Amino acid sequence: MTKDDTASGWIVFDRVEIDLAGHRLFVAGLESPLEPKAFAVLALLARNPGKAFMRDDILDAVWGHRHVTPGVLNRVMTLLRQALGESAEHSQYLHTLHGVGYRFDADTLQLESRRAARTEPGNNEATRPESEEVSQVRAPSASTGANPGAGAEVTRTAPVASADLTAPRPARSRVRLWLAALGICVLAAAGFLLTRHAPPPVAAVAAPTLVVLPLHPVGSAPDESALADGLSEELITRLARIDGLRLISRTSAALAQSEKLDLNQLAARLHVSHALEGSLRQSGQQLRIDLRLIEIPGGRTLWAQDYDRSLADVFAIQSEIAKSVAATLTLKLGLANSSRESDPQLFREYLQIRHRLLEFPDAAEYEQLVASLRALAARAPEYARAHGLLARTLLKELRASEVAKADRVEAEREAARALELDPDQIEAHAALATLACSAFDWQRCMNEFQRVLELAPAESILRTNYGRWLAGIGYLDRALGQIEIGAASDPLSYEAGLFRARVLDTMGRHDDARAQFEMTARLPAATPARIAYARWYNAVWRHDLAGARAFVADMSAAEHFKDSYLAATDALDDPALWPQCEALIEASERATGRYNYLRVFAPDPDYAKIIAALEATLKNGSSSYNLLFWNQESTALRRDPAFQDFLRRTHVIDYWRSNGWPAQCHADGERAVCD
Repeated sequence: MTKDDTASGWIVFDRVEIDLAGHRLFVAGLESPLEPKAFAVLALLARNPGKAFMRDDILDAVWGHRHVTPGVLNRVMTLLRQALGESAEHSQYLHTLHGVGYRFDADTLQLESRRAARTEPGNNEATRPESEEVSQVRAPSASTGANPGAGAEVTRTAPVASADLTAPRPARSRVRLWLAALGICVLAAAGFLLTRHAPPPVAAVAAPTLVVLPLHPVGSAPDESALADGLSEELITRLARIDGLRLISRTSAALAQSEKLDLNQLAARLHVSHALEGSLRQSGQQLRIDLRLIEIPGGRTLWAQDYDRSLADVFAIQSEIAKSVAATLTLKLGLANSSRESDPQLFREYLQIRHRLLEFPDAAEYEQLVASLRALAARAPEYARAHGLLARTLLKELRASEVAKADRVEAEREAARALELDPDQIEAHAALATLACSAFDWQRCMNEFQRVLELAPAESILRTNYGRWLAGIGYLDRALGQIEIGAASDPLSYEAGLFRARVLDTMGRHDDARAQFEMTARLPAATPARIAYARWYNAVWRHDLAGARAFVADMSAAEHFKDSYLAATDALDDPALWPQCEALIEASERATGRYNYLRVFAPDPDYAKIIAALEATLKNGSSSYNLLFWNQESTALRRDPAFQDFLRRTHVIDYWRSNGWPAQCHADGERAVCD
């Protein structure tokens, strides 16, 4: 048990409050949940502002350094920075001391209870007791902070460098301490007198989480399903811009509806507090939309509305719904731009095509859909959505395939046109992000992804893609942070769950990865064959060859890799069998035209060829095998001279120098050392 496990009281700075006894973090009045170890690290640092902690000191204090890798602490620091609203590049409180560890910097107040000093943003000076400021306490809502309790003793803690902890203090410092103590006594006495009649504390309210279940089409119009799904997705994007409201992604919302989850199951599996459900009927140019907002899991209806409008009013309806939901939950609409559209017929055609693309069409239907998009863009050259969707489709983000050079050129042209018409066109930004990443233009790549997620914070597929590229260039902590944000909004997503497990594996957290694989295997879209290869690597890294053989049994023989994986499992047990495995690896490559990454386990691997193959997967984003660059088990690969050539050729090292180094890498002259 660490010291902070039994600590009590509160630590307050700026808009942040830490409840040590209750293990709770509040930021701007809203509770920000933290896992226990992350809270323990925050408490340790915040109780010692200005002190430099070595990484081993933190691991010893919080984990007892029992079988914990440094990557665990990196992940925790990422979670803390996200909770405090900062990043490694723009840190206000949590500072990385390269080669040393971390330091927490803030002018803090340590309170025995949550009262006595009202702190305004950027100012921790104790002012008047809370009972004198009752008029400033907001009504309870999702954005309301908790009202401090009564009878606190206040101590002020300023940052102190660790080297000065045992140094003698000058007499002037003793006088300041005496005056401070006198002030504290006066404040405590005033607080006791003034808070005897203070109002009871106002509890902080967690941010509401909403799932927008796909509208149920009840008519017979041929495109009604596409319109219902499209309107539901549009609502998610619009509602995600409401300040203080968390949205579940369309993927998990659709899966929840298809599995017919009841209210208790929605609460348990999606962790939601509210649901928006309804139906859509289309009759010619007329729409009828019936909606209701309900509490989860109680089922109480908070708001209900029927809309009988023409299709031309579809954009106004979306705006009205967003305003009604925000008002019902006492939240404020965000300042994001509303749609620039006015033609509902074009919108309906766009939704029809996008709906079919999301069904992962075969090659013939894909070509037909591309032709339909080109025709729509030609017929309506001022329609930004058509150009944006065409750009993203040409890059085949909505289906799995490699991309021809001509398609990339056309995609970039279409994305640029879409953004000329609408600078906030999400699909165009997503296309440009992919193009920049595959061209190794990392600054533009990351900027475009960040813009996408500003515009569509609940878009978990694109957030997962962002995490893939971050991990691909070594930022495993940042990638995991994005994946965990995405997983919170898309808890039923197979892709997010699988990639989270892959990142954990890459970080060396193989047992955590195993648990995530097991959870992912139970998700609706999972099949044993889809996840077998990733689980095989996890079993091998855990030295569980029996488990690895079991996962080989799940692999499809039609993919031509199964025999080589079985042979590799045997060869890892008996290296004398590697020549037979090598022959099967070559046979699989001839049959598929694809590189077999089992070569990383060879007794004498050709790292230059392996690195070239990994670079190709990074360039086209076709798989997550490029994470093998960063595995703890790949130290020998990273020490090969070809790895330095890769870093220079792909401009990864240039991006690191400008934007910060991954946790496992540091500069060594013109080289990078990645242990």
